Amino acid sequence: MLKRLTVHLNKVKKVRQDNKPVLVNTISVHDLRSESDIQSALTNIRKNHKIAKCTKPDHKIWKIGDEMWYTSNETL
Repeated sequence: MLKRLTVHLNKVKKVRQDNKPVLVNTISVHDLRSESDIQSALTNIRKNHKIAKCTKPDHKIWKIGDEMWYTSNETL
């Protein structure tokens, strides 16, 4: 089963697309096959970006201070 990694980024600058400012604050990596592939993708993302950390005490997925990323099953 293939997995998709979605990572929320922190301190992202707006870029212009079609003369509109756009904030791209997530990155998705597709077609990951194993836990080692996921960790490798996270390492590569950490080299160029800062992963956001949870600040809400009542968040459903993360606890305060956790990096905000998750994996899900890839749909075909």
